[in-house]
Amino acid sequence: MNYEVLFPFLRYSLFIIRYSIFDIFILRGTPRGYKSLIGCLIVLCISVPPVLAGPDTLEKNPLSIKWDSVTGAPLTIRGGKKPLLKIDNVSRLSRERITAIGPLLVKKYASLLKIGPDQLRLKGAERISGTWYVSYWQTFKGLIIYESSLGFSIDPQGRVVSLGAILYPKVQVPEKNLIGRERALKTAQARIADFKKYEYRLLAESTVIYPERTAGGVTYYRVYAFNFFPKKALHPASVVGGWAVFVDTQTGKPVLEQTLFKPMGCCVPENWTPPKAEDVYKGILGN
Repeated sequence: MNYEVLFPFLRYSLFIIRYSIFDIFILRGTPRGYKSLIGCLIVLCISVPPVLAGPDTLEKNPLSIKWDSVTGAPLTIRGGKKPLLKIDNVSRLSRERITAIGPLLVKKYASLLKIGPDQLRLKGAERISGTWYVSYWQTFKGLIIYESSLGFSIDPQGRVVSLGAILYPKVQVPEKNLIGRERALKTAQARIADFKKYEYRLLAESTVIYPERTAGGVTYYRVYAFNFFPKKALHPASVVGGWAVFVDTQTGKPVLEQTLFKPMGCCVPENWTPPKAEDVYKGILGN
């Protein structure tokens, strides 16, 4: 087993798990990091030295790729003789400059990733012991795709050795909601047992794209996403969980019910655990 690859991957996986459903649904206005990403792209256009060390081609750098058999998109891309990207003066780059690397990476490997740079929305960027860990959601016409991701690390030498992703290249969903929000909210509330008894509160809501994966492919739903927690869960010391309920904006029917958790001492619900994530990781690591 290649432990040089394994440990950074596990470290990055832990970093991703930290980001919560709160990041998608609660934040009002421009979510954290979005303004930074826009500003970063502007800075890249007007500033002088280039971020990337130099041009490269797939022919010069044969890649190791593991594919998602359902979507046809790559789960991992790893550089061969060279890293996927080499970034100059990485220790001197601001967070804003670092978060612009994702769109550049997608643009360079667009033929493999099959999405555009403008489909990325920043999820998080954190520097730990000199290494940057950067992650994004995939969007489609401005809507976040549930459980989508693209992430990579930049080591202290400025190398992006590999990337991991859960992407959906062929999204097709209606552009408008046919069912009103109030009707969908009542449907979601009715799906929670003892909703009134435990005084559940709506803490967050949004419209997202939910990809339902089956052996035969992916069905995409444009959904209202509601995030409920019981009243007693709002206390900082409480570890009581809640529910996320997704309701189809076209039919008004529920399509997903997902339990939510929160850490001790915090009122912000933790991110849902991707279904069968261990199977995805085993496939990526070759175990």
